[in-house]
Amino acid sequence: MNTRLVRAAEQVLHAAMQQGRVTAADLACALESAQLLQSPETAAELNRLRARVPELEAERHSTNEALSDAAEQLRADRDRIAELEAERSRPAPVITAAAGLERLRAALAAPVEDPAHAEDVGAQVQRLRALLRGQRTAVGDPHDSPPHPEGRLGDDLPGEER
Repeated sequence: MNTRLVRAAEQVLHAAMQQGRVTAADLACALESAQLLQSPETAAELNRLRARVPELEAERHSTNEALSDAAEQLRADRDRIAELEAERSRPAPVITAAAGLERLRAALAAPVEDPAHAEDVGAQVQRLRALLRGQRTAVGDPHDSPPHPEGRLGDDLPGEER
């Protein structure tokens, strides 16, 4: 005889009778609700399942955290993509030759604050001067270009008929 089970059944039956349950069916339902009518195998399986509940809850918590992190990253990526698409759709600022020249003069006139970067600034100034020479050449008289290699005129001259 398993005294632990007998004592548990006694307590369940006593509580059921105090609630006014006195028929055999009522008492059997009370024992079933307390899971005292199960086979030893079924009870052992139920205990194994109960033992896994904390493990499964911890796994669910870990999964929820990972899912939350992934959703947060997706929102950040979505926002960044929207920013980049907005930048791409914005027209580029048009810089006229005069405005570009003025910005270049201002940059060249600005003193170098950090002597450690003086060499980098010097190289940048040389590149900017070369760029400026190229722009001056490009903005110059369009008819100053060298003649066509075969000595004939281009097709795009005004007033020329084909």
